[in-house]
Amino acid sequence: MKMTPECVTCIFSQALRVCETLHVDKETTKKVLDSVACMVPTWRFDETPPQVAARVYPKIAEILHTDDIYRDFKREATEHAWRFIPYIESMIERSVDTFHASLKAAVAGNVIDLAATAQFDLEEEVQKVFDTPFAIDDSGALRSRLQNAKRLLVIADNTGEHLFDKVMMQRFRKLFPNLWIGYAVRGVPIINDVTYDEAKAAGIDEVAEIIDSGVDTPGLDLARANARMREAYEAADLVIAKGMGNYESLNDCSSRPTFFLLKVKCNVVAASLKRKVGDIVCYQGESHGK
Repeated sequence: MKMTPECVTCIFSQALRVCETLHVDKETTKKVLDSVACMVPTWRFDETPPQVAARVYPKIAEILHTDDIYRDFKREATEHAWRFIPYIESMIERSVDTFHASLKAAVAGNVIDLAATAQFDLEEEVQKVFDTPFAIDDSGALRSRLQNAKRLLVIADNTGEHLFDKVMMQRFRKLFPNLWIGYAVRGVPIINDVTYDEAKAAGIDEVAEIIDSGVDTPGLDLARANARMREAYEAADLVIAKGMGNYESLNDCSSRPTFFLLKVKCNVVAASLKRKVGDIVCYQGESHGK
């Protein structure tokens, strides 16, 4: 999904949101905004929003003298998410269709997004998401493909959300015991996306092989992926891509059968999917090239 004028204003506003979230003083905030404003003319409409963000956030981090802008908030999000896991697991166990419920759990986790224009309350989200139908529901096609697949690659999104992903993958291992699962994470800290160390600390390696993608964009940019990531991607029978950043990065170019699992949080993605902000989707994207 390529940049739009609305994406330009959104990414610029994220610079202010970072400063507000971190309680940065007004002089440093002005320095951040001035720096990002000078970058705007270099942003191109043939780029994806994550490709632009991959240049913006390191510049902000440089000004703020940190290598991980949201380190403390990612830790808090993870601690907060842990408290919901027993409830999520019990909801799945009580469900008539545990596969479908596990997908809902993963979407409930997708609410944790510090870069989204619209912010959502996790407690409220967990309570209501199980009762909300997918606005696009390709879960039947996903289930059918998983029954015949040997290798599944899950492309991770945000920290905190990765705990909900773990619950989903635990269910997959019970339902599809011969399925290899890979879990692809970001190569470096970018916004609040999950990295290898955070996935490892959460015990993701108990249910999947954690793959450091080498990617520095908040969404999987295949052109920036390392050799191990490209190998895992090309060998996958099936891909599940979590969140808007991965949708923005892959929906126009994914060469593997890919299902996008996310909550719609901005008007541009809503228009692309022909749905509305707040909808949850399990969408089978078009496969390009294979």
